[in-house]
Amino acid sequence: METLIALAVLGIAFGALLMSQINNLRTSAQARWRSEAKAAAIQVLEQRMSEILRIESSTDSRYWDKGSDSYWFIDYFYGCPTKVNPPSGTRGGNQANLRSVTCSGHQNIGEIGTTWTIAGQAGVLGEGLIAVSVTATHPRGPSITLQDYVSCYDVYPSPSVDTPVPCPVPTASGGGR
Repeated sequence: METLIALAVLGIAFGALLMSQINNLRTSAQARWRSEAKAAAIQVLEQRMSEILRIESSTDSRYWDKGSDSYWFIDYFYGCPTKVNPPSGTRGGNQANLRSVTCSGHQNIGEIGTTWTIAGQAGVLGEGLIAVSVTATHPRGPSITLQDYVSCYDVYPSPSVDTPVPCPVPTASGGGR
């Protein structure tokens, strides 16, 4: 009889340990899925940020900066989410002189689906910001949203090194809005 009672107590203890282990495995799997979703979101966020920060030599006569560095920041700032006329002196102050940019989209990273948006904003101090937002959803459920900002000061050269292209003057409703 004592042996049966001891076996019952051990069975209950091992059952509790088994339930604890199963719970730990579930938590570990969910953490892994969240990590995978975050890694996908970071990858897409970095891709979009590099597009905004792209600088290339301009040879197009439509652009005011012909023969010098041409900053894609201007195109995203005044082109997303909808095109607005930039101030005169900035690519001719005309929507037609902006490069065509994509302001939102979907991208799969492995089995993880991501959606992203880019929007020009005036910023707290009117300095000209571009908000990049990415949401990644793992097929097992976890979803994560990351957002980052690019300021015109992240793009243009330092005033102590070069005469910078002035940061875009935001419109009353912000760049691109």
